[in-house]
Amino acid sequence: MNEVKLPSFEAIESELKTHGFSVSPSELHGLLTGMISGGLNVEDDNWLGPVADYANEGKPLLDGAKGVVRTVFDAATAELSGMAHTVFTSTASELTNSIFNFTLLIPDENSDLVDRAEALTEWVSSFISGLGLMGLDKTQFSAEVNEVLAELQEIALLGIDEDEELAEQAEFFEQVLEHVPMCVLTCLVELGERPSSVELPTVAGTPEDIAQKEQDDKPTVH
Repeated sequence: MNEVKLPSFEAIESELKTHGFSVSPSELHGLLTGMISGGLNVEDDNWLGPVADYANEGKPLLDGAKGVVRTVFDAATAELSGMAHTVFTSTASELTNSIFNFTLLIPDENSDLVDRAEALTEWVSSFISGLGLMGLDKTQFSAEVNEVLAELQEIALLGIDEDEELAEQAEFFEQVLEHVPMCVLTCLVELGERPSSVELPTVAGTPEDIAQKEQDDKPTVH
């Protein structure tokens, strides 16, 4: 698979404005990530309709707009597919030593903390919306998925209080930012479409084991 890089927040923001989108880069990326993590078949274009409804007020996406959205979609798909492939082809011991990196499309570390926090809450809210668009039966969710969804709902409400100590809030923000990809991984493992031509390892340990291990190490959001 050719490596696909996620463009910068600023580049996508400029393109979205050019094509009249009302959503932010974080909202778009979060939505697409949620849909993919919820089992979207990435081999066809059925996702374009829901994205048009969500990001373009229901208007069809013109070719230029499709190009912008597909750039974000392809980058998210590449990263998530890589994570899924690692999970479903690794032994338990290999998973324990694995580092899962997933890039959230938010302003970089040189940007204002308030702006970064706002973008993170937008991303998380849209991720939850993306899962919702997949029509999943919530009664069938595992305890682990329900737990991370509850955490994500809390994260979506977080903000920066400029009257409080910013250094302490910045440290907590970074902890939350590191934790969100593990929430994504938990959803992807249980709800996402399993990579084709991949067999589960026959040794002791399952993908859920590593997701649970990461959950045990999570920062509190209370």
